[in-house]
Amino acid sequence: MFPYVEDYDGYAVKRLMLENVDVLGYLSLGYLALVWKGPAVVRRLNGETNRVSNSGLLRYAIIVWNLLLSAFSFFGMIVVVPAFLTRISQRGMLRALCGSNDEMFYRSSAGFWIGMFVLSKAPELVDTMFLLLQGKTPPFLHWYHHVTVLIFSWHTYCDHTSTMVLFAAMNLTVHFIMYFYFAMCACGFKKTMRKFAPFITMLQILQMVVGSLVTTYSAYKVYTTPEGAAPGCHVSRANARMGVIMYMSYLYLFSEMFLNSYARPKKPVADPTAAGKKV
Repeated sequence: MFPYVEDYDGYAVKRLMLENVDVLGYLSLGYLALVWKGPAVVRRLNGETNRVSNSGLLRYAIIVWNLLLSAFSFFGMIVVVPAFLTRISQRGMLRALCGSNDEMFYRSSAGFWIGMFVLSKAPELVDTMFLLLQGKTPPFLHWYHHVTVLIFSWHTYCDHTSTMVLFAAMNLTVHFIMYFYFAMCACGFKKTMRKFAPFITMLQILQMVVGSLVTTYSAYKVYTTPEGAAPGCHVSRANARMGVIMYMSYLYLFSEMFLNSYARPKKPVADPTAAGKKV
């Protein structure tokens, strides 16, 4: 379906990322500075008339941005998900998750989309800029999710972590739905789309449950492998630790958001799914 990706060289992308790992630090620090100082800057730009936040141009930009991310996620999903399912049918679930496969990871069409998925975590930081320009303060879950996914994805791809294929498949699927939802809300269908918000959050929670189980299992395999023996899962100890901490924290935060937004009595709040606009 995508003949232009057949010559994709994921090893070159990996080398580029390793040689420029300092850029990851600059992106992360710059992003956190944006989260910290952004609201004050936007307030000055808005003035008393909210000229930026109420701009029609901003609304159109948000629509286009979300549609682009939804389309990107869709095309990645229809390649990576079938490739992972085929791998499961051929090797079984555990070997599909834990077995090393350089060809699939760095050379195939699925490898191309996995690489693009990892690189897309940098431009996805623009989500926060749009949130700020609308006069909103990014909640903790929003910016924590963005910056940690950026760091974890970079490390996971360069470390050739076997479980990355599943993480990419899940994230691309959820993002295809989520960004389409945001685009429709920006188009003026927010009242119609609001009924789908709890289900999107539930999908995100399911993603975090699976991620928590997989990272915990891979960490167990890594830490119980005898000294000198082949690893039970193609995951480094550093990546296993990062994965467990990241997914467990996401599971807690997304579950808390769901309970606060839909289960507990509360005052009306803004669209809660915006907090998870990220993984």
